[in-house]
Amino acid sequence: MHFSKEQKLIVTLLTDIHQALKIKESVNPEFVQRMVNEGQGWALEWAYPGIFEGSGTEEDGTPREVSFVCDVLGMWEKIEMDYQGLSKEEKDELESLAGVFGRNVKFPGFDGNREYSLLGIAKILIDDLDRWSCFGGRDLNSHMGSAPGYERMLAVYEDLPSDKYARSLTIEELAKLLNERAHPLNR
Repeated sequence: MHFSKEQKLIVTLLTDIHQALKIKESVNPEFVQRMVNEGQGWALEWAYPGIFEGSGTEEDGTPREVSFVCDVLGMWEKIEMDYQGLSKEEKDELESLAGVFGRNVKFPGFDGNREYSLLGIAKILIDDLDRWSCFGGRDLNSHMGSAPGYERMLAVYEDLPSDKYARSLTIEELAKLLNERAHPLNR
């Protein structure tokens, strides 16, 4: 969903009126105005699906970047959850297989300088839309390009057996995923 300059002005005026009237149990006018001004109309469709029937899927216009961030967050949620379930010995083994990427495994986020759009989408999903709350309250600025590594990780993740959601990932599977963060020329 995109807004013209005129529509942005109308939304701004209406959200100002909404706030001044202190209307309760309705849309969040601050969120609406911020999403319109930031060009994140998809987030309005996700936050208020009853208003935008048939919205919220890629087929209905969810931007590719949003789908990518959702895939990354879903993958990292699984990685972190399975890592937390490892014993100390298993964590040591993972570190030996994945090096620095196998130590203190946590979603590092996206680069705030070069991947600011992806970082912004992640923050909207986590902080505003209450999805992937396990990442809430974290500084998600990785301070280094991360998206290419996540793309490689996702390719490996999607190739894992379909039962990966019903079981914990093995140490070898975790190592294989985490090692994809390193560029192929640096392995």
